[in-house]
Amino acid sequence: MSCNGTDTANDTTAARRIAELVSERSGGKVTINVFNNDQLASGNMQKGLELLLDGTVDMDCHSTSIISALDNSVMVSTLPWLFGSYQDAEDAFFGAGGEYLDKVLGERGLTYLGAVHNGFKMMTSNDHAIRKPSDLKGMKIRIPGGDFFMAFYEAYGASPQAMSWSEVFSALQQGTIDGHDNSISTCYSNNIQEVQKYFAVSRHTYEAFTFMANEKKFAALNEATQQLIRDCVAEACKEVNAQIVANEETLIKDCEETNGCEFYYFTEEDVAEWRAVIADLIEEYKGIYGEEACTAFNVQ
Repeated sequence: MSCNGTDTANDTTAARRIAELVSERSGGKVTINVFNNDQLASGNMQKGLELLLDGTVDMDCHSTSIISALDNSVMVSTLPWLFGSYQDAEDAFFGAGGEYLDKVLGERGLTYLGAVHNGFKMMTSNDHAIRKPSDLKGMKIRIPGGDFFMAFYEAYGASPQAMSWSEVFSALQQGTIDGHDNSISTCYSNNIQEVQKYFAVSRHTYEAFTFMANEKKFAALNEATQQLIRDCVAEACKEVNAQIVANEETLIKDCEETNGCEFYYFTEEDVAEWRAVIADLIEEYKGIYGEEACTAFNVQ
């Protein structure tokens, strides 16, 4: 199994827990070897996805923004301020949303198995606090890819830059980019707090790390083994999800006390102001993603 995260990242933690459970429940008859940091693809996330598609890799975990290269409609789950809580997001990815992902990924030769939180994202900067939409004007913001994220930041006057995650720390450190967005757990596991001072807890979008298998490789397993893997993915993801939610405030406090980072929490009034700027954009992309995708993820 391949994944993109560092040793302590959410996707890696969940992947290793899946491997542990599968080995335990099968009495060691079924083993999963986890390769994180996309090391099988030399750190390139898109290449990592290609290795899954051609069967070089049996299983894989990547964020929704990366798998959107296969079907853009999966980005519906990242629409701004879609989920009210982590539980809402988990319910979607293990419910109707997960069924939709299984369908669209199945059409591309992949089997959807489950998802773990990347998390609700916050925006970061090393130059100034981000509180108002105008604070993004002129900023070079890293995005993972995807036309919606590009349009989202352009709407606020920023200059979004698509960049592989393995390049982000050095780009922030060297000033090649001014900021980025990600969950606190992903920021912390990659030491972003060492090169960014200001964190806007906007929770403007949620992303999941999706676990997938090459469909042919998965179908070659007997039914009992397939079900074992599905059960272990669900159990591990929900277990790690609970840890992620419980740890968020601890991570934020450590960034404040150890690195002197400043966190600004968006109020309901802030969210309303930010949403107003992109109201038309959201409606446009609801049309692009389609009714089926929107219904699956309960987009209103």
